[in-house]
Amino acid sequence: MPKWLTLLRPNRGPFPPSRMLLGVMAFAIPMGWQVYHDHNQAAGMMGFAILATLMLDIGGTRKKRLESMVVGNILMLLTASISLSINHNILLWLGGILLLMTLIGASLSAGFALDLLLRLLASAYLIGYPGTFVSSAILPYYLIAAAMTIALSVSFAPRMNNPIGLQIQPHWRSDYQQLRKGQFAGATFGILLAIACAFSFFAARYLNLSAPNVAAICTVVVFRPEPDRTYPTIWLRFVGVLLASVVAWLFVFQIDSNVELVILAALSGALIPVAFANGLMYVAAIITFIVYLILALLGIHGHAAEISAENRIYETVLGASIAGVFAMIFHSLKPAIGKQ
Repeated sequence: MPKWLTLLRPNRGPFPPSRMLLGVMAFAIPMGWQVYHDHNQAAGMMGFAILATLMLDIGGTRKKRLESMVVGNILMLLTASISLSINHNILLWLGGILLLMTLIGASLSAGFALDLLLRLLASAYLIGYPGTFVSSAILPYYLIAAAMTIALSVSFAPRMNNPIGLQIQPHWRSDYQQLRKGQFAGATFGILLAIACAFSFFAARYLNLSAPNVAAICTVVVFRPEPDRTYPTIWLRFVGVLLASVVAWLFVFQIDSNVELVILAALSGALIPVAFANGLMYVAAIITFIVYLILALLGIHGHAAEISAENRIYETVLGASIAGVFAMIFHSLKPAIGKQ
């Protein structure tokens, strides 16, 4: 079997079944309550907080998981707020991309938990792109949903959460200690990541794609300090997004019932730990599918959703392609500059 097909095989790693229950409750309770009271947009806004908080829920003890979720959400809100406050000035906002991505890029590869947190912070900044529909109106719903998800996680999830089966329990603070010991990607990678993200954003704008930040977020996610990891990551993310889009075309875009959307979101939330246990392609697919459900609750469905999904595929291809080009540049520079 070709290597590019073997990469799609599920890893079949272990996961706590109780986290499936957590995923169901995290999406069903707050979003279901809002939909029951016909606050569909509020339900959609809450979906972003629930998804982000579940992604941040990593650590070897409840205290560490609580710390990861609280600190991660605070940093994400702060980063998104800065982005929203300066996005009226495209040059200033672009300068923020270059500075933030350089700092983040130089700090990647210290460990799974910190790496994930940094990429979420980069995504939070890019969500505040010029012309975004996101505003400060989302803040109370985000805070409520994040707090409810944290409470549910601490109450019902197991003591530890190690989503990818590492031998040492992952946590951003222990990863940071490794970072201080010199395990960092280096300034060269950080600068290239910043330029690649800016390039993806403006290329998507030039092509009139609906969400240029999605292309830049894709670049952040797939561009790795290790060149041999970038290309498999690009392939797995593309297949995951394509798979989620096809499933959404078949089962989501024509749904008019918001109750059905919440039920699908709850079922999808149950599959998040299963996806992490089976590999990046499955993670990309389930997260993309949940985002489609959230957008449907925000009113993007039917033909508009189909157009959005098409653009999502184009944006993914664009962002991944640009990451691939810059990975080649980084690979060509690395032998000359040495390991940084």
